[in-house]
Amino acid sequence: MEVPVSHLRFPLFDSLRGIAALSILVFHVSLFTVFFAGPVDSVPGAILAHLNIGVPFFFLLSAFLLYRPFVAARVAGRDRPSFSGYAERRFLRIAPAYWAALTIAAIVPGMAGAFSGDWWAYYGLLQNLPIFTPEGACAADTQRCAIPPAWSLAIEVLFYAMLPLIVIALAWLGRRRRTGSWLVPELAAISILALVSLPISATWPIGGIAQALHFSPIGTGLWFALGLALASVSVWVEHRAGEPAWVRTVRTKPWVSLTVGLGLYLAVSIFLLVPYPLATYPLRDLDVYPFEFVSFGLIALLVMLPATFGADGGGSYRRFLRHRVTTWLGLVSYGIFLWQFPALILLFDLGAADWWPGMSFAV
Repeated sequence: MEVPVSHLRFPLFDSLRGIAALSILVFHVSLFTVFFAGPVDSVPGAILAHLNIGVPFFFLLSAFLLYRPFVAARVAGRDRPSFSGYAERRFLRIAPAYWAALTIAAIVPGMAGAFSGDWWAYYGLLQNLPIFTPEGACAADTQRCAIPPAWSLAIEVLFYAMLPLIVIALAWLGRRRRTGSWLVPELAAISILALVSLPISATWPIGGIAQALHFSPIGTGLWFALGLALASVSVWVEHRAGEPAWVRTVRTKPWVSLTVGLGLYLAVSIFLLVPYPLATYPLRDLDVYPFEFVSFGLIALLVMLPATFGADGGGSYRRFLRHRVTTWLGLVSYGIFLWQFPALILLFDLGAADWWPGMSFAV
């Protein structure tokens, strides 16, 4: 199968995806350790408890890599990549591995849902939608139901389905722009998705349309919009005669945006989201969840910039992303995502939480 051109041109994104998967793994490990017991009251605990930041990284990376070939072809005057080819690649990338993990995990360690009357919802990645009521073990303990992290995968798959419509809409908008830059109206249109998601993030997602919107590409639209916007800007920069000053700064001084991003994460985690226990959730922490939603998207964007502009350049950050270990993590990131919860449940059932104190059992 042909590898998309955008993937070849942004190789450091693989490592970012692997690091995001690892952050979510560490976050989920904390569910089974002392960090789950109550409010976070230490700096290390606060840093670990908010590593769910890996989710917006996944969404930004997907939006960028999937949209960029379409906008690049449009701006260059080439034929649009085939939607059917795009759909086939997405299906083969996601469905077989997910179905295999869902089925095997239902056998060992015995995750619920896949062999229940609601099997169609879990195999179809429809579990976020209020079209069925979970029963049995899935209602009593969501940690033992299907592949628990797949709630975010279900959102991504909906975004995959929406992307052709976004491509068509933005291409139509670009054709109507006869003079001036195409970038400004495109970013304005993309910003609508981001703005719509903000009030949704501040709404209690209990049942009905509120639940469907919150756990959808619309409710998480800010994260996808940032990836779409970055893809558009990268194409615009590629076709400019001169390099904008801010791009030159990212290319020659990658530590600037990285430092700002990591500093913002530390500030948010240590000073603003404490003493909330283990991340924030809209059902429990509605007063701070919207702030986390926005800040985590901006952090992901800042950390991605040096991997977007000047990816073949120098700097310790880029060398770290090129390292064979981080590259390998990117290659197996989907497996880490799918299998971490079944593995943790199995270890927990075997008593691993008592083998060593704290997080040691999952290392």
